[in-house]
Amino acid sequence: MPSADSLRAAQALAARPLGAPGQRESAVPVLFIAGFGRSGSTLLDRLLGSTPGFHSGGELCSVWKMGLVDDELCSCGAHFSRCRFWRAVGSDSFAALPAGATEAIASYLRGILPARAIWRFFIPWTRRAIIRSAPADFFDVTGRFYRTVRDVSGDTAVVDSSKLASYLMLLAHISAVDIRVVHLVRDPRAVMHSWLRPPVEDPEGRVLMPRFGAVKSALLWLAMNAAVEWTARRMHFPYVRVRYEDLVRDPAGVVTDVRSGIARQDLGVMRAAPNGEKAVDLDSGHIISGNPMRFRHGRVAIVEDDAWKAGPWGRRAIAAVITLPLRLRYGYVRRPGKA
Repeated sequence: MPSADSLRAAQALAARPLGAPGQRESAVPVLFIAGFGRSGSTLLDRLLGSTPGFHSGGELCSVWKMGLVDDELCSCGAHFSRCRFWRAVGSDSFAALPAGATEAIASYLRGILPARAIWRFFIPWTRRAIIRSAPADFFDVTGRFYRTVRDVSGDTAVVDSSKLASYLMLLAHISAVDIRVVHLVRDPRAVMHSWLRPPVEDPEGRVLMPRFGAVKSALLWLAMNAAVEWTARRMHFPYVRVRYEDLVRDPAGVVTDVRSGIARQDLGVMRAAPNGEKAVDLDSGHIISGNPMRFRHGRVAIVEDDAWKAGPWGRRAIAAVITLPLRLRYGYVRRPGKA
């Protein structure tokens, strides 16, 4: 059964359904999965993208660096410059950019998106300075980019699992997109364990994800999740929170609730597999950035990663103490008298 949180999520998102009267007709519905890394955002992105009407985009903020500059692999197996999907998107979105614009935008994002720079978005004058310092083409071309991704995919909405509150703040200044925030959270002790794992490589041997220590990952979990909530409130975005643990326990139910909340209709959602199996059929898609699971396709089992529970007690304690305020808020602290 869907959790109480996911049911509230549907009700919250239903307040501004796709195609509501008075909505900007040309605005592209973008379902923005926000939060901190290693929380299951690529999984949720792909699950939503496996249902009709939603295009799984991956971390679209990375298209400039990983796609246009570094020409890295798309999840379909082709390099960005040779992928038919991205070539079709680029012919409308990027072809008219002047020389040097791509590198300028990639450099701009590299300077403002890292976690160490998030504080600049909370102070009005530094936030205004960031917006004013954007390359001349950034906001217009980014709006056109989302519209073209939607049009080329043939879907109604684009799922963007960029996660970062700083990028979310930038999107708030683009009238061509209609943002709805799905805040995905996971137990910080599990997130800490995941960040301590050895680096993962893509099919070409490039290291995809760094490693963080227990203290750093706990502090970042606290800061990044708090930043998402603050940004969604500040920008008046429709907002819903989903827990990773609920997603892997009942993926069909959570995806159904999120979709029905957005569109106020059942468009043919993912159904639970027979015999209680939790799995989904995924195609290769066209994702340029995200967790290495973006390269997996076919029948994919959905299993909770709970290896952290067997990890060193001391590390778990560090993460638990640092993140206590939001662990309480997100339901990761067992209340007295609760089972």
